[in-house]
Amino acid sequence: MRSALEWAQVRALVMDGDSEREIARRLGMNRQTVARLARSAEPPRYRRAPTGSQLDSFDPVLRRPLAEWAAIKAPRVTEILRADYGYTGSVRLVQARLQRLRSSSVRLAQRTGYRPGQVLQLDWAEMPTRPMLTGRERRVCALVASLPYSGAQTAFFSLDLTIESFLEGHARTFEWLGGMPRECVYDNLRSVVARRAGEEIVWNRRFLHLRGYYSFHATACTPATPREEGSVEVAVRYLKSGFWPARRFRSLAELDGEYVEWRDRVCNRRLHAARRVRVDERLAEERAALLPLPPVRFGWSGHRTSRVPLDGYLRHGGCFYRAPEQLVHERVELRFDRDQVWICHRGAEVARYQRSYEQGVWLPPPFTGPEQPVAPLRVRPRGCWSGSSRPRRSRASRSGRTSASSRRCSKRRSSPATPPAPACGSATPPSPH
Repeated sequence: MRSALEWAQVRALVMDGDSEREIARRLGMNRQTVARLARSAEPPRYRRAPTGSQLDSFDPVLRRPLAEWAAIKAPRVTEILRADYGYTGSVRLVQARLQRLRSSSVRLAQRTGYRPGQVLQLDWAEMPTRPMLTGRERRVCALVASLPYSGAQTAFFSLDLTIESFLEGHARTFEWLGGMPRECVYDNLRSVVARRAGEEIVWNRRFLHLRGYYSFHATACTPATPREEGSVEVAVRYLKSGFWPARRFRSLAELDGEYVEWRDRVCNRRLHAARRVRVDERLAEERAALLPLPPVRFGWSGHRTSRVPLDGYLRHGGCFYRAPEQLVHERVELRFDRDQVWICHRGAEVARYQRSYEQGVWLPPPFTGPEQPVAPLRVRPRGCWSGSSRPRRSRASRSGRTSASSRRCSKRRSSPATPPAPACGSATPPSPH
């Protein structure tokens, strides 16, 4: 076999206009070899005819278990081939063949277009740092909502990931938009998807209440495919990099105020990086295409029934909130959201408080009156007892005391009474006889 150098030399001499006879004479090779090298577009190389694999004859047998059990493993297939078909090769050969026979699970990405007011994408995001709130570092989360058509976004901040915060974030997002989109797209959040078995989705019951109240369609993304909600993923990155760094606030109310200013002044007035359009102009188009809101606000608050204890304080989130005194031992309903806690009795509100996230806070503080003065302890001398305060003696001591007293009294009665002797110098009274 001729080398790649000889092939290159022949091609170069042919381009110079030399004849095949002259090239063969100069390079010392046969004229037919020169003609073959001149016609070849690639350098010569050694090629061996494929001998095939011993699994080629088992190809129909391999496709059968794959059609019935798509997740079957190579060791089990090898065991079947060895036991029933006399296969003598290795497991690695079977594993490589199964990888070629299985269909690829990677889906091709495509750019999706949206109409105004058609889709709203929502997802939870945890902020990269933990600020100091109520005396300690706390995790701050945000329910981010993004409109793919315009690129506009908004966020609802919370200190937890509860279903109450999730529902409240939806209601406040719809109120900010002034209407409802036709469809909401979610990742596989526990607040949305209770469980999932393949293509079958079991929705969260409280989320179904929200979905039916606002009458919108809901779509849960395929697991491990974040590109299905790429708009909200971009919004989360923009929130973490464009708004969050170097922020100082003491409460969630201050954080909401700073975010609203940044959202309306910077975020939703920018020029969209991909489509090169003004976000606020397209947001106006989307608001005109949204569905109208229900006349009554959705009730997102959490609630539980409890009996008022003797002190009148009901516990929630490590804090205590007082109910009216006349409701002691009565059953009341404790309601709460992100900012407030209120108490209802028979459908009427009887108390409302600002929610506290500091542990062990009593609202309002318990009333403590002045302490009553303690009377000093009166110590009586020994033997000075009066009335019923005299201590009782044992039966034996009382019987011994009584017998001795009776003996003394009988002795006095048996002896005659003698008058007392007159004092010195006193006259002796005359005898009556």
